[in-house]
Amino acid sequence: MSIALPKSSFLALAAVGWADGTFRKDEGAALVRAAKACGLADEDLAEVERSTKTAVSLDTYEAGDLGEWDRVVTYALASWLAQLDGVQSTDESHALRTLGDKLSLSAGVRSRAAAAAFDIAVLPEGGRPEKYDFEKLVARIREKMPQYAAK
Repeated sequence: MSIALPKSSFLALAAVGWADGTFRKDEGAALVRAAKACGLADEDLAEVERSTKTAVSLDTYEAGDLGEWDRVVTYALASWLAQLDGVQSTDESHALRTLGDKLSLSAGVRSRAAAAAFDIAVLPEGGRPEKYDFEKLVARIREKMPQYAAK
């Protein structure tokens, strides 16, 4: 993948996944696959995998020194993960709002990032977590939001 997100982004994504009180096996596999695609080290991958088995919260998440591009990609991935089971619950919507606030993203940026994630999810087999194309997501965000594209 042409982006390397930190472990903290994936732990935030896990918190969004846990927002409805459950983390399905395919959601966990999708999150770990995304982390691998972003080049996380083995020890960080292990922690991300643990976060799919034991609930984590956004309460302590800090975006820290994430750049704007990483913030947008993190939010897009969270939007995709929240809709992976075909339904975005009220709790997941609340978690996405919280994450968007913690990432300091405007409503417009959130909307465009979520739309980019959806564009890839509706491609043939794109709704299946094992087929979701992270490279295409990054390309779609670059296309829709070039002002945030990593230099």
